[in-house]
Amino acid sequence: LQVDTWLVTLDVAMPIGLVVNELLTNSLKHAFTGRDGGTITLHSLNAPEGCQVIVADDGIGLSPGDVWPRPGKLSALIVRSLLQNAKASLDVQSAPDAGVNVTMSFRNEDAAPAV
Repeated sequence: LQVDTWLVTLDVAMPIGLVVNELLTNSLKHAFTGRDGGTITLHSLNAPEGCQVIVADDGIGLSPGDVWPRPGKLSALIVRSLLQNAKASLDVQSAPDAGVNVTMSFRNEDAAPAV
C-alpha cells in the first residue's frame, strides 16, 4: 500500500473508489484460485504531471480472451464514468499466472475541484 493524497471532485473520487473496490474484490475472489495466497498492491500516486491509481495482484491473471472491465457489466459503466469525468486513461495488463495490473491515470487539473 502506497498512498499519496490530493484533492479531487466528487465526480472523480466516487468512481475511483468504486473501481478500486471492484478491483480489490475481484482479486480477493478470483486471483488466487488454487493457491494458498498472493499479494495485492494499491498505489495512489500524485506527481506534478498527474495522478495514478494502480491496483495489481500476482494471481492467475485473466483467462485468455477475457477483458476488464467486461462490457455490459456495472464495472464497465463506472470505469466509463471515471474516464469521462477525469479525462482519465485506463491501462489493463494481464497474462496467465502473471496477475492483473490496472492503472488509472489523469491530470491533476482535470480532476481538481473548482476554486
